[in-house]
Amino acid sequence: MPPPKKAVKKAAKKAAKKTAGHHHDKHHQANDLRRAYEHMGRVAVLRQSSKSSATDAVAELTELAQRAIKDGHSKYAADLLRASEHLSFTVLADDGSGIVRVSAELKESITEQFDELMQRADEHWEEEEQHSSILTGIYQSSRDSATKAFKVRAYHQGLEFARAAEALAHVKQYGPLKLERGHKNLQLKSA
Repeated sequence: MPPPKKAVKKAAKKAAKKTAGHHHDKHHQANDLRRAYEHMGRVAVLRQSSKSSATDAVAELTELAQRAIKDGHSKYAADLLRASEHLSFTVLADDGSGIVRVSAELKESITEQFDELMQRADEHWEEEEQHSSILTGIYQSSRDSATKAFKVRAYHQGLEFARAAEALAHVKQYGPLKLERGHKNLQLKSA
């Protein structure tokens, strides 16, 4: 452990870097770009197998992610694509969610995870003052679909919708309505 003076200097230097706009250094940017690449590949595979209202949302989010990458916002692209991936899984989760019996202990754990995801989504969403209408529509629809799926015990689907909402809540508006699109409102459907 460094002596106290060194620790204070190190903390001050770290804080100065953050305030100087170096919060997301080149190493993190490279990791975010790799994450975006991996999510993009998964989403492409999942889109091939799904035909539903979620497909429209996935297409929109993929387009927004590509634009974010082009504009140098790899972290937001990765979060958009992570949301796309979870939305794609909701379609697949619809096929077999009711087959598995859920014990009381498992249901309690699932409920805790669901509540935590929804709470984190709400907290992160509220941190940002301005949201584009397309992200707002997909976020709200994901949240609503998560709640509906969870109520009918479609737990896999509910958790995936909740994870999609949580991922979208991490996307920050980076410029005057850069993520805005003039497309129709998208409604996702749960089980």
